[in-house]
Amino acid sequence: FVFFLFPLLRLTISSMVTMATRATMIRSSSAIITLFYGLLVLNQLPNLQQKTQTDTLHSPFCNSIALQKIGTGGKWVQDWDFAKEYGNYRERVVPVSSVGRRTHGRFRPSEDAPFRWPTSWKWVDRSSMSNITALNASKTAVSSFQRYSHENHSEFTDFYPINPMNAEEKCDLLVSKLNIRKIAFYGDSLTESQFKSFLNLFGTSFITSSPHSLVCPLQTGMLSNNSLSSTVEIPLFFQRDSGGSPFPHDPRSEYSFSPELLSFLQNPPISGGHDNYRTLAIFNIGAHYHNTSWYHEDMNVLLHSLQNIGRSNDIYFFRTNVPGHRHCNPTNPKTFDWIKGTRDVPYNNVDEFLPSLMLDGAIFDWDKFPMWNDYSRVLIKQFNSRFLPGSSWKNVHHSNYVSGLERKNDEKQYPIVHLLDVFEFTSLRRDGHGAAGGDCLHYENPGPVDWWNHLLFSYLNFLSDVLGSSGTVNCRPFE
Repeated sequence: FVFFLFPLLRLTISSMVTMATRATMIRSSSAIITLFYGLLVLNQLPNLQQKTQTDTLHSPFCNSIALQKIGTGGKWVQDWDFAKEYGNYRERVVPVSSVGRRTHGRFRPSEDAPFRWPTSWKWVDRSSMSNITALNASKTAVSSFQRYSHENHSEFTDFYPINPMNAEEKCDLLVSKLNIRKIAFYGDSLTESQFKSFLNLFGTSFITSSPHSLVCPLQTGMLSNNSLSSTVEIPLFFQRDSGGSPFPHDPRSEYSFSPELLSFLQNPPISGGHDNYRTLAIFNIGAHYHNTSWYHEDMNVLLHSLQNIGRSNDIYFFRTNVPGHRHCNPTNPKTFDWIKGTRDVPYNNVDEFLPSLMLDGAIFDWDKFPMWNDYSRVLIKQFNSRFLPGSSWKNVHHSNYVSGLERKNDEKQYPIVHLLDVFEFTSLRRDGHGAAGGDCLHYENPGPVDWWNHLLFSYLNFLSDVLGSSGTVNCRPFE
C-alpha cells in the first residue's frame, strides 16, 4: 500500500507545481510527505524485539548532544581569512589532475576573489549566528529533512562548532587522545574524494608516498626510554566497494568487505601492541544505489560484517548520503571563464534546496537519499543498542555477507557505529562541483568535501572528551 501510494503522491505533486508556486506547494505538502517517508522507513526496518536479559548493553550511552547535533542547524558564511588559513591546501599529496589543470587550475586571484570562490565558505553553527545579520533563523524543513529544521535546534543553546584543525592538532587527537593506529576509508567515488581530501589536508609533511601512511610526531609525554622513534606511523587504507549499480538498469553487484579490507580491519593496529590501540574506519554506501531494497539489504551486510570482526574498541563511522545539484555550474566547461572562476553562493537552508531535490533529483534517484539516511540512522541505532539479536539480522539475501568471517558470539566484542552526518551542510553547497560538464554530484577539491573531514575531526574531538570524562573506550552516540 505504502509503496504504491508514495510514487503516485510524488508524481501528483510534481505535475501540480508551477514555477511561481513550487515552494509553497511543497511546504504545504510537507506533513503528507513526512508521513509517507516515515511509513516507508518503518515498513522496511526489522521489527524491534523486546529486550531480554541476553540483550545487555555493554557500551554506555555517550550522553552528548554535541555528538548528535554537530553539523546541523547552521549556515555557510563567506570568510576569506578562513580561505587563506584552512580553505586551500598548503601541500598537495594528490596532484591536480590533467582536467583540473585545464579548468580550475587556470584560476587567477582577483580583487573580489583572492582564492577560488568555493574555498571561501565557512560553516557556522546556529548558536554563533547571533551576530550575523544576514541570517534568517526562522526556516522550516520538510519531509525527511525535519531533523535539519532550524526550529528543531531551538532548545539547544550550547556551542557545537565544526572547528578546522591544523595537522599537528589532528595528530595529537588521533595519537595521544584516541590511540588511533590505523585508518580506513571504504566506499564509492565520493568516499575516494574524502580520502584524497584527508591526504591533502595533512600534506606531504605528514603523509608518506604510496602506500600512504600518516606520520605523526609523538608528544613529549609519550616518549619512553626504550623508544627508538619520535614519530608514529599510521597506515592508511582506501578501497572502493563493489555494491549497487552505477545506473538504474545495470545488473546488481553484491556488497561485501573485500579480502584486503578484512585483513586491514582484523589485524591488530600494531603487532604486539596493547589492546587500547584502535582502528578508525569510515564507510558509506548509497550513491550507486537505485533500488531501495538493495540499499536496505546492503546496509545490513555492512553492519553484519563489522559485527563479525568483533572489535569493540575501534571507532567506525557511517557517512550519510548527499545528493547532487542538477544544472550546476559550469554547465559548459568549454566556454566557461576558468580564469575568473565561479561566483555561486550556497543555499541558505534546506528549504531552499528541497524543490530542486524533489523535482530534479528524482532523475538520478537523489530524492531517495534522505529516506535512505533515515533508514541507516534507525538501523545503526538499533545495532548499537543490541535490540536486534543475531538471528534477526539473518534476513539478508546475500550468500557472502559473512564472507571470510568467523562469527563472534561474545557480545562484549560488539562494535559501535557512529554517524558522520554531512547531509545538511553539503546539500546546501550547489557551488564547487567538478570540472566535467554535467557532473553535478562530485565536488572539486579543495572545496565542500574538506568539510566532511573537518566534521570528522571535530566529532572525534568531542568524542575524546566524552570518553575521557566517562572512563570508557567507546559509547553509543544516541539512545
